[in-house]
Amino acid sequence: MPGTTSVWRHRGFRRLYAGSTISSFGSEISELAVPLLAIGVLHATSAEVGLLRAVQFAPFLLLTLHAGILVDRVRRRPLMITADFGRFVAIGAIPLLIWLGAEHIWPMLILVFIAGTLTVVHQIADTAYLPSLLDRDSLMSANSKIGAAQSAAQLGGQGIGGLLVSWLTAPFAVLVDAFSYLISGLLVAGIPHREEPPEVPADRRLGPEIREGLAFVLRSRIMRALVGEAATFNFAHEIFLVGFFVWTARDLDLSAFVIGILLSLGAVGAFVGASFGERLSLRYGFGRTMLATIIVGNAVALVVIFARGGGAGTIALLATAFLVQGFGTALANVHNVTLRQTAVPTRLQGRVNASYRLISWGVIPLGAGLGGVLAGTYGNRTGMIIGAVGLALSALWIVFSPIPRMSTAPQQEDLQEPAVPR
Repeated sequence: MPGTTSVWRHRGFRRLYAGSTISSFGSEISELAVPLLAIGVLHATSAEVGLLRAVQFAPFLLLTLHAGILVDRVRRRPLMITADFGRFVAIGAIPLLIWLGAEHIWPMLILVFIAGTLTVVHQIADTAYLPSLLDRDSLMSANSKIGAAQSAAQLGGQGIGGLLVSWLTAPFAVLVDAFSYLISGLLVAGIPHREEPPEVPADRRLGPEIREGLAFVLRSRIMRALVGEAATFNFAHEIFLVGFFVWTARDLDLSAFVIGILLSLGAVGAFVGASFGERLSLRYGFGRTMLATIIVGNAVALVVIFARGGGAGTIALLATAFLVQGFGTALANVHNVTLRQTAVPTRLQGRVNASYRLISWGVIPLGAGLGGVLAGTYGNRTGMIIGAVGLALSALWIVFSPIPRMSTAPQQEDLQEPAVPR
């Protein structure tokens, strides 16, 4: 029976796991260091912080569908390696520009856009590659372990990121992120797995291929629920985060270390949630576990309504929100990824995941831009509250879907593939 032991015995999975963990660790450092660099070194306004986040995720809106077609046409592992090395160069250039005396945010916008483009390619290729590396019965266990590792990296990354920003400055912290991508690329390059080239359709026009992936997502009740919840969550979360970063750093004058600790508490919850995802699902049922964790994890951000000054009570409320949200989000994500990997035909993995990313991540720059406007117009705390309300409402997509009635993750043969145009 596939399980923990069989997954760990797979050398290729161990390397993929290590690369994912290290790059996630670096990314979480930059998640804190980049906006703090813009705020503290370049003196960015709330609107500029929102713009920075928007540009970082704009590739998910503009380039995801094309990346999905690329993933379905070529081997996935070389794409992941190239993307990692490219992100090493793009992110590594940010601190170099600062040390050379850059005073404006515009060069950073260009570099984070390039890094975001490569992240689009890497994430779609990564999700599509894992089912070819492992058998389907091992995917839940593998996704749980990767999710737990990423959460542990988030725990250490944001806490250490806060220390690096406080002790060695934000540019140095961003440089650490750059080297994490280099190490990840080298690890993935060493995976001893002969990946078969995908079947390339005779009709290689972009239009029909794009429509096929989008149609599957939009016509499947399960995929519509997953992508609807994810898009609403990500849109609201960006509004929340823009307000959070500026409110805590500027209005409350909290140190980078304290902000990093708050974000790390979310990773504590995420680590626990991802670690116990498979166990809870087997005990309480796949769908009910996913529904319960999404409702709790998404709604807890509403405690920011009671956060006002910068005292211990406010910090405790924020800590609670991140801790519980991390638990629910990580556990739900394990179920989300497993469901997409088992319910989507292999030939459509790249395009369906690209369509999913287009919708769910494409709204992130829109949410970041709106978050900057709301924070600048109505105040940073008000922007956080608006984002928290949106997070709570996102769970309704799952509530009114077939997912809560699922006892286990379905296999493709258990589902009727939606008719899609050729």
